[in-house]
Amino acid sequence: MSAKTKLTLSEAPVFFVMIITALIALSCNHNLTNPLEEPLFSTTLTGKVVLENQTEYSNTLVYIDSLNRGVSTDSSGNYTLIFNEGDSIYSGVFKVLYFLYDYDMDSAKIVLDKGRVRLDTLDVDSEGKIQTKEMKQIVLMEGWTDKPEYRVGDKVTSTARVTNLSDRIIHIYITSCNGILSNFVYLYNDKYQSFPLGCNPPVLTLECDIYLSPNEYYEGTIRYEIIECKPLVPDEYFVVAGGFFVEGRLLTPFQSKFNRYVAEEWYKIHRGTSPKLDLIPNKFRFPLVRIIE
Repeated sequence: MSAKTKLTLSEAPVFFVMIITALIALSCNHNLTNPLEEPLFSTTLTGKVVLENQTEYSNTLVYIDSLNRGVSTDSSGNYTLIFNEGDSIYSGVFKVLYFLYDYDMDSAKIVLDKGRVRLDTLDVDSEGKIQTKEMKQIVLMEGWTDKPEYRVGDKVTSTARVTNLSDRIIHIYITSCNGILSNFVYLYNDKYQSFPLGCNPPVLTLECDIYLSPNEYYEGTIRYEIIECKPLVPDEYFVVAGGFFVEGRLLTPFQSKFNRYVAEEWYKIHRGTSPKLDLIPNKFRFPLVRIIE
C-alpha cells in the first residue's frame, strides 16, 4: 500500500463503518426485490341479519361450518368475519349458518381459496358481502312478574308463555314436571353470575310434553322466593325462565360440532344487551326487575 493510500489508525474505523453500511444497504435492497416470504393478508366477509318481529337485531350466531368459527350480529344485525394467513390451509366451499333458538335457521355458501374469500362467487358479491338474511320467528318466549322491584326474601310471582308463531305444529318438552317455569328460573345480569330463585312451594302438576299448533300458546305461572344463598348485589336483573326445549333444536351439546360450539363457545362471544338466557342465542322477552336493599 502506497503512502497515498495507506490508512492511519484513526481513519480505519471510519472505512470499516462505510463498508458495513454499504453491505447492510445491499442486503435490504436484496430483500425488497426478492422476498423470502409472501406478505401477510387479511380478507373480510360481511353481511346483515334482519329478524322478524324485532327492532334490535343482535345475538344471531353466524357460524362457519367445518371451520368451527362464529361471531354474533350487532344491534343493527351486521357482522364481520375476518380471515388471515392462518386460514391459508382452507380451500373449497364452506357453509355459513345463521342461528337463533327461537328462529328458523338460514344458511349461505362461500368459497375460500387458501384462506382468501373468493369474491363474486356463490352467495358472496364482488364486495365481499353476503345478501341480507331475513329470519322467520318460530316461537315467542315472553314473561312477566307481579311487580318491578323486590328485596331478598320477597316472593316473586312469575309467568312465562311460549307461543307458536310458525305455520307448523311444534313439540315443546320440559326437563322437569314443574311446567314451563320448572326449577330453571334465574335472576340474570351480564355483570354477575346467575342467581337461582327458590320455588316455594314446589309445583308438580303442569305438563311436561306439549304440542302447539300454529298460533297456540302454553303458559305457566309459579311463585318463587328470592333466596339469600349467594351475595346478590342490588341492581337490575332479567327473570329468566329456562328448562324448556323445542324438539330438533340443540337437544344435546354432543350431537354435532355446531352444538358443542354453542354450548362451549357462545358465552365467550361479545353479544348485544337484549334479554336472553346466556346459554344459547335467542331473542326471548323476559321481564326486567330491580333488586333493592
